[in-house]
Order: sequence, then C-alpha cells, then structure tokens
Amino acid sequence: MRKYYYGAVAFYLIALLSYITYQYTSQRSELIAKIDQKLIRCASVTDQFLPSSLHTPDMNAESISPEQDTRNRIALSRFSQSMNVKYVYSFILEDGKVYFTSSSATPQELKSGEDISYYFDEYTEITPLLLEAFKTRQMQFEESSDQWGHFRSVYLPHVSPSGRVYITGSDMEISDIDAQLHDLLINAFIDTLFYTFILIPFFIAYRMHNMTIQNELSRLVDERTADLKERSVAVKRLLDNANQGFLTFSTSLSVENEYSHKCLEIFGESIDGKPISELLYPEETQKRDFLEQTIQAVFNEEDEVKVEAILSLLQQEFIIRHKLIQVSYNRIEPNRLMLILTDITDKKNLEINVERERNRLKMIVAVISNSDEFFELLDEYQSFLSRRSGFVNIDHTPFQNLTELYRLIHTYKGLFAQKDFITTPQGLHKVESRFSVWLQDETISNETIQAMLTKIDFESWLKKDIDVLRETLGDDFMDKKSTITIDDETFEILHGKIKELIETQPDECHELSELLEDIRKLKYKPIGEYFASLPKYVEMISERLEKSLKPMDVSDTTNISVGEEFKPFAKSLIHVIRNSVDHGIETPEERVENGKDEYGTILLSITDTEESVVIEISDDGRGINKEKLKQKALERGCKTLLELENDSAVFELMFEDFLSTKDEISDLSGRGVGLASVRSEVLKLGGSYSVVSEQGKGCRFIFSIPKKSLVRDEDEK
Repeated sequence: MRKYYYGAVAFYLIALLSYITYQYTSQRSELIAKIDQKLIRCASVTDQFLPSSLHTPDMNAESISPEQDTRNRIALSRFSQSMNVKYVYSFILEDGKVYFTSSSATPQELKSGEDISYYFDEYTEITPLLLEAFKTRQMQFEESSDQWGHFRSVYLPHVSPSGRVYITGSDMEISDIDAQLHDLLINAFIDTLFYTFILIPFFIAYRMHNMTIQNELSRLVDERTADLKERSVAVKRLLDNANQGFLTFSTSLSVENEYSHKCLEIFGESIDGKPISELLYPEETQKRDFLEQTIQAVFNEEDEVKVEAILSLLQQEFIIRHKLIQVSYNRIEPNRLMLILTDITDKKNLEINVERERNRLKMIVAVISNSDEFFELLDEYQSFLSRRSGFVNIDHTPFQNLTELYRLIHTYKGLFAQKDFITTPQGLHKVESRFSVWLQDETISNETIQAMLTKIDFESWLKKDIDVLRETLGDDFMDKKSTITIDDETFEILHGKIKELIETQPDECHELSELLEDIRKLKYKPIGEYFASLPKYVEMISERLEKSLKPMDVSDTTNISVGEEFKPFAKSLIHVIRNSVDHGIETPEERVENGKDEYGTILLSITDTEESVVIEISDDGRGINKEKLKQKALERGCKTLLELENDSAVFELMFEDFLSTKDEISDLSGRGVGLASVRSEVLKLGGSYSVVSEQGKGCRFIFSIPKKSLVRDEDEK
C-alpha cells in the first residue's frame, strides 16, 4: 500500500513540475502571440497612412519631396504612438539593397531630429528573414537587437497596384518579457510548494470519500444529460416555429441533418447531406465555385474582422422557387457556419411599390408646381419628335449629326429628370448609350442614324409618364394649358400696328403704351423666370447624391425681359448646375473635415452692364481638378502638354465633346456632352464664357451675352 502512496506523491510532484513548465511555456507563447497580433495589425494598416502612389516600379530617391516624407513620417509616428509600438515603417528592395520608403520615429527622435530614417535611406542591417519576405512574399517574424534596442518584428509583403513589391513592418520592444517570465516562474514555484503542503490531507480525504463523490457525480451527469435533451428539443421546436430557415454545415459544405422545418418549405425538399452551393446555385457553376472557395477561406481565417469582411462578399439575396430569400451567414465555430434564411418576398414587393408610388408622386408634384414650364417642355419635346424624321442633315458628317443629337438628347434627359419623370429619362439614357457606341464607329452612315432615330419609340416612353399624370390629375389638367403662346409673325404684326398708332397720336398714347407692354409680355418674360425651377432641381439631385446643400438662391438685379431665343441657353445651364452638385460639392463628412460648413452653397446671379447680360453660377465646393483634366486630354491625344500651360486652356477642356473626368457613366453625368451643349448655346447668342476655380474653395462659371442678342432696340427703349 505504501508504494501506491509514494507513487501518487511522485506523480503529483511530476504533475506540478509539468504544470510549472506548461505555465511558463504557455504564458510565453501567449505573450508572444499577443505581441504578434498587435504587430500584424499595425503592419497591415501602415500602408493606409501612405499615399497609394508611393510605391511604383520606377521610384527613386527623388520621387517624393522632403515635405511629403515628413508628412508620411508624422502620420506613421502618431499611429505607432497610438498603438504603443516602437516603430512602423515600409521597405523596398532595390539592386540587392533594402531602402526605407517611410518610417515612424519616437517623440524623442522627432524632437531631436537624430536617428530618424528618411525616405530612401539604406537599411544596413538586412537579415535573411527580411530577404525571405521579399523573395517569397510571405509574412515573417523576427527577433533582433540593433542600435535601437531589442525588438520583435513582423515583415508583411505587399504588391502595389503598379506591381511594386514592398514591405510594411512593425517593431515592438520585448526586453521586459524575460523579466516577466522569470517572475512568473518564481511565483509558480512558490505556489507549487504551498499546494504541495496543503493538498496532502485533502488527498487522503479524497481517497476516503472517492466512492461517494463518484456516485454523486454519476447522478448529476444523468440529470444534466436529461436536461440537455429537453433543452435540445425545446430549441428545435423554437427554430421550427421562428418562420426562418436555420441550417448548418462544416468543411464538407454539405447541410447537416439538424435544420429547421422552414428550410423544407423554402427548398421544397429534404436537404440533409446536400451541398449548400448546389442548393443556392442549382444551375450556376461559376457562382457555386466562388461560394465554395469563399467559405473555405472563412474556415482558414482566424481573424474575426477578416472573417466578417470575407462573408460580406457573399450574395445576400436569392430567388429560390420564385421566392426572394435573404441569407445571413454566421460562423458559429471555427469550422462551422450557420445560414439563416428569411423569406422577404412580401417585404421586397412592398418596398418596390412604395418606391414606385413615391416616384409617381414626385413627378406629379413637380408638374403641378410649375405647370407652365412643364407644358412648355412637353410642347418642345413633341415638336422635336415630330421633326425627327428629317433631323439628320445629309450635308453634315455622321459624326457631326450624332454629336448634335447627343447634346439634344442629353439636355432633354436632364430636363425631364428635373421634372422627376420616370420612364422618359431612362429611355433617353439608353439612346445616349447607343450614340456613345456609334460615335466610336467610323462605319456608321447618316442613313443608319436616321433609320434608328425614326425606329426608336420615343412616344411610348413619354406616353407612360403622361398616362400617370392623366390618371392622377385627370384629362382636364392635361388639356387646359395655362400658357398662351404667340408666333413671331403675329407678334410683329400686333407690335407694328400699335407702334404706328402711338406715333400717330403721341399725346393720347398712354393706354396704347400699356397695351404694347401687355403684348410684349406674351413674347417676353423676365430673365430670372427662366431659372425658377432650378432650386427645386438642386434639392432633388442633392438628396439623391446624399449631398447637403442650402436652398439655392437665384438673384436677378436686372429689369430685362427676353424671348424664346434665350430659352435653349437657359435650359442648357441645367448641365452646369448638375455638375456643381455631382462634381463640385463635397460630402458633408468631407466638408466638415476641410473646415467648411456642412451645407454647401450654389448661387445663380443675373446682372447686366451697358452692353451685356452676365449670368454667373458659383459654388463653394472642391473646385476643378486641373491635373485630372490635363491627364484625360493627354490620354485622348486631343491636346499637347504645351497647349495646356495656362488655366484657361485647361478649363476650356470641360467644354469639349465627350471629355469627362468621371470614370463611370451614370444617368446624371459622365457622358462629357453637357458643358459642350452649354458652349454651343451661348455661342449661338454671340456670347462668351469663362471659368474661375480655386482648389478646395469652389468654382464660378460666368456667361456674358450681348443685350442686342436678347432685346430689340425698341424694346429696350
């Protein structure tokens, strides 16, 4: 019996020693693991503080200015201090040598200016692991001692968009780890001695009561097992009645046998053991492969933040058996996912109906708010449609005809969008896209253009929108136009007769003068009235683009009335307004960050001089990106660098056909014809234009039109 006690004591001592050893190694591993995680996070984020264009294949010691290097260093230094690491930095490998492209510095180094690593300083303490990171493009950890201290480092390789391999790294001092582990070892040893003495009597007592405890444990296990079974049944009952589908799968990617009853209703069959990719994508092989690869990436990833990012790439909504199913992905174990499936068909249909009704009401309100302008636009557009069979000029080249049509369609699209029309702008946008393709095709003929123009069913798009208005407002509204129009010939006859009477009876011409003024009002209206609908349009597109703007102010200090010849130019200015909101005004967050009022400002002012009417549109946005304009022009080959030496030549590029700084085309902008239309109209009036812009401050478009183009001499008198 004694030998069993001795054996037990020996086993206990061995176990305590093993425990001490385990505590030591596990604590050390845990400390190093925490340090490594912190180093990885710092290294992963470091390149986000550096310009995206910093690492290029042809970079050299002169690629960036000292000021830029200083800004990079300060940004990294602040980041390293906030993360409580010693350094963060980036390297490149050039001709077998390693160079800094940026590095943080400690507050003492920043203050003294000493021991700072500058852009393209050579890193002389190259290690095999650093070179291995460049060679294999795999992350490497290293412990090292150098002139700056004893560190643990991580080297994280990257490849820039231009193909340059570079490394971001992070260093953390670990000099105090050994001291911490030594203290841990001493404390563990003391604990061992203490527990050795106090556990001896408990060991004896345990042996005496062992059978009693075992019996009690068996009873508790049986009770707990029964409780777990009851809970499992309750959970399954709850899931089956939750009106959602719940299923799980592991690395096999096949559905496990426990899933909720709703899954049977969604898929219409038993799904036990079936591949999840085939259930979600029964006929789409490429999407199945993508789903499987993405889920395997989730199983292989330990960082929960990255797991969430990867899962966000997966499709969230599916059409399954004519139902719209929303799928939520949740990793419940390292190698197990749960999918929650919700039938949102009714909800989606309701959202679509609400959105459709909201758009209908917006169109109706826009038409009612300015019915005169609506009927005027409707008449002009219908006139264009009636003339389109002969619109193509056979004396012009196909490119010239297409360009003119492109501008006209683009303007009408903007005007109907301003009235919140639904179908017509969408149809005109498709026509624009067709024209955009044809402009690149040198084989297109005038006959093809005319045939296509005649074939397109413009009227059906307009009819759909008009039917909505008739349905709500009735035929009376559509048939009773409040605008009175007078043709040029009738106006001239009436105007001439009244003037003859005034000249014949100059002493009794008061009533005739009033009549003459009333006649003039039939043909002329105050110039400011042509822009009355712009504030509402600005409010509409700013809401759509999630921009915050103050109500647009239209200021007219003149006493000038103009006729129909001014209308095309006035309507073309919608392109300037749209560009100001889309390109010029920043997001609220960007404005606040730049020290501006959260709400942007767009103004339209009308003034006059002795000879001209001046219309100015200004905003307090980001200004014009001259460098991007130059780049686009040089890429197209339409200008040389010598031709773009001054600002006026650069700003003139905005008025060129088909030149846009936007990379993507939307139904608002990106075609590159809007400002070309404005230039065409202002030149038709014999006017001129100029642009004033200051980066970060805003932009002004100034249009000057001779009065003689707008007001006849006798009218002015």
